[in-house]
Amino acid sequence: MIKTSASLLVLSCLVLAGCGATPALHVGNAVFNMGQELPDAMKDRNLAAVVAYDEDFVGRYDRISKNVLYVNGVAEGTPEYLYRVARINLHHSEGGMFSKPGKLVFMTGAMIPDSVPALKAGDVVEVRQTGTWRTMEGFSTSGEGNIVLRVLCPKQDPAYLQCLEKLPRIGDFLGQGPTGTVYPEHASSLGLTFTPAYTVEGTRVSR
Repeated sequence: MIKTSASLLVLSCLVLAGCGATPALHVGNAVFNMGQELPDAMKDRNLAAVVAYDEDFVGRYDRISKNVLYVNGVAEGTPEYLYRVARINLHHSEGGMFSKPGKLVFMTGAMIPDSVPALKAGDVVEVRQTGTWRTMEGFSTSGEGNIVLRVLCPKQDPAYLQCLEKLPRIGDFLGQGPTGTVYPEHASSLGLTFTPAYTVEGTRVSR
């Protein structure tokens, strides 16, 4: 992604906040972003990232979050909508026209495997980041897409700040950027399981 378009990636979901999650959102998102992608340093690798909101049923996230997840393939009426899905914030590895590296935030999401505990806002997690848009489309059948691999620093941990100091950083932002862990070609080799966690009404499925 060229630096001049960095702000557009952040702006698109805010501009479209008043729109519903419909196919038109994909079109509007593409127009606002002029077809630009995340930089290579933020795709097809494992990244440290921040959980934006306490984990919940997709249908209970706020409008912007639901739109963010929609353009990443998690749409109402699809199997993916019933899985555990986190709203994730990534700090850009490149700056924009008027900002330093790390200052621009890219909003995205990731599927949560059964083995990961309930996520809280502010948790720093390791995410298998696959691309820019439609990153979880068809996940229920392919098993491929953005995935939360593990919690790196729980927000509620008294040693949270010390934990962040040990993680990668982008500019002045701790707990962001490539972790350097192995990124296998196929997510299936990770041995993670994903089970639908909610009914269509948003009731948590007991196990």
